Amino acid sequence: MSPRPPARTGLGAIDAERFNVASAVGGWRGVIESTAPTLVFVVVMAVRPSALVAALAASLAVSGAALAARLAQRQGLTQVLGGAVSDQLGRRGPIVVGCLAALLGSLVCVFTPNAGVLIAGRVLQGFGGGVASSVGRAVLVDVAHGRMLARAMSLLQAVVGFAPMVAPVLGGFIVTRAPWRAVFWALAAFTLLMTVLAWRFVPESLPPGERQGGGVPRFFRGLAQVVRIRPFVGFMLTNALSSFCMFGYISNATYVLQGPLGLSPFQYSLVFALNALVPTLLALVNVRLITRFEPRALIAVGLALAALGVVTLVVSATALGLALIPTCAGFMLIMSANAFIFGNAASLALGQSRELAGTASSVLGVAQSLANAVSAPLATSGGSSATPMIMVMVTGSVGAWLAFWVVARGGRGARTDGAAQ
Repeated sequence: MSPRPPARTGLGAIDAERFNVASAVGGWRGVIESTAPTLVFVVVMAVRPSALVAALAASLAVSGAALAARLAQRQGLTQVLGGAVSDQLGRRGPIVVGCLAALLGSLVCVFTPNAGVLIAGRVLQGFGGGVASSVGRAVLVDVAHGRMLARAMSLLQAVVGFAPMVAPVLGGFIVTRAPWRAVFWALAAFTLLMTVLAWRFVPESLPPGERQGGGVPRFFRGLAQVVRIRPFVGFMLTNALSSFCMFGYISNATYVLQGPLGLSPFQYSLVFALNALVPTLLALVNVRLITRFEPRALIAVGLALAALGVVTLVVSATALGLALIPTCAGFMLIMSANAFIFGNAASLALGQSRELAGTASSVLGVAQSLANAVSAPLATSGGSSATPMIMVMVTGSVGAWLAFWVVARGGRGARTDGAAQ
């Protein structure tokens, strides 16, 4: 009689021949290890609301003890961390873990006693959100190909591009009617909803047989492999530098439009809202256009719009004394251009390395985040002066053109990566 195969645990238990809930969650030990850190945090905060640092330390100590116990039993580090590298461990787990980290970061911000802890909470929020978003893109690469992937990415980018426009307005609405901590209560509620939705509806899109083994060394080898793919780097830089250009507007528009251009807060809010709405609508138009045109051609259209917007701003600033209509038109052209760039460039970049989609998605997200982080302080360095902002936009537009036409040559395009409609 052949020996009975060992029970599959974690997400692997979902498609086992005999599904067992206890095995799926890792048994009682898995339940305890998953819930104990959060329970410790909540209990300490309930007993002593001012002891946020102690609550965090106790929660991390419990997690560290579980980690040490697993390592002492020679169990893989990747099993303990719960899917830090989705190419090795699957997609669904890391998304849920990222949402939980963002939720914990929001709660830290709610109960923060000082600015230092607030910053720590924000870092945790960013870490969790970054994990969830990068793995989410990898899920799209797993389930969609060719033009279908470009359409999915365009829908995703419509939301991603709209969010930074709407978030400041919603945040301002909340803080004018409630204490500032209410903003983080709202974020906590939102991330809790996202966690539940991810757990309930996001499927596991990377079967165990297609995952990359090898632990941490394999992760770094995969990272090196991805950044050596020239077309991937080209489309990644096209995406990042276009975002660099966009964030020049987002970070400094309020000073320029209400400073030298003299718009009232209400007038500024209308311009800002319009520059959020139009690109979102154009991103939906891009979804329809992908069925008829190649993603590369649509990227070229977007880059042309961005270049026209930059030229309009330069003429407005140097020859027209920063006239209102040309300046607003330049902003609109630059923001509208991204509707044709972001989704298509992201899909073509990730299509270059489908077997390492999680790693490629992380690199893509990090590059865009770094571009945004550099753009904002540069664009605002002149205060209400539009000159630094326009220079940032010129740099981003020129760089995106060079990345697209020089670096991103060849590679898997929409035709060869699958002509799925």
